[in-house]
Amino acid sequence: MTSSSIRFIALSAAILASLPAMAHVSYTGRDLGTFSGLVNTSNYIYNQATTGNYGWADAADADWGDSHKAKWFKFTLSNAATVSLNASANATATSTSVGGLIPAFSLYAGVAPSAAYDTAAVTQAYRATLGFPTEGVWNALGDFQIGNDSGVINTLSYIGSSLDGAGYLGDGVQDGTTTKTFTLAAGTYSFIVAGGDYLAQLPSNPDLGKAFGMAVAISVTTVPEPASFGLLAAGLIAVGMARRQRQQR
Repeated sequence: MTSSSIRFIALSAAILASLPAMAHVSYTGRDLGTFSGLVNTSNYIYNQATTGNYGWADAADADWGDSHKAKWFKFTLSNAATVSLNASANATATSTSVGGLIPAFSLYAGVAPSAAYDTAAVTQAYRATLGFPTEGVWNALGDFQIGNDSGVINTLSYIGSSLDGAGYLGDGVQDGTTTKTFTLAAGTYSFIVAGGDYLAQLPSNPDLGKAFGMAVAISVTTVPEPASFGLLAAGLIAVGMARRQRQQR
């Protein structure tokens, strides 16, 4: 082996060692914000993409799925609020993204620890307790845990999900967008978005590894105070009594 070859190998190893670890969960650039829940407000992020059009659908089956086939967003509520979440296809999200995403998402209470991933030792130990083989740690329709190389592991508690489409679990029509509304307590939440086309993971799919662009949005509205509910109930009772009086006349 020549000295130039040795230098090339050493340089290549140094470059690889300096690269960040791949397939780790990150919310960088995907924090939708902190909301008081006391005023109506909204936010959006439109410049993200996910590899493949099937990550959510694969994570919704019996052996779960790969967490890095999705984009992880988060938001925080300082008080209880009504929250509407939307995920949509966006062909121009990045310079390399394509359109055609069948958007789907799941919402969880809690967040993953920094640099968590499916094959961290602590995550693998958790997966070994499940009693069934898993392709990855992401459970799109239920609770799961994920940890990092520091041994920190967090539970993400499933709240609900939404899928663009007319089929099973779908929102009724496949139109490139899906929205769902939740009433949530104060806390920090993970909003995980990926493709909902289960068959798109077939090796014969020419778009298997393409970056499918997405846009997401959040709308936060206040939860009515108990006094407001009381006034509404009183108003309904008054209307009902007036109606009965008119009928008796």
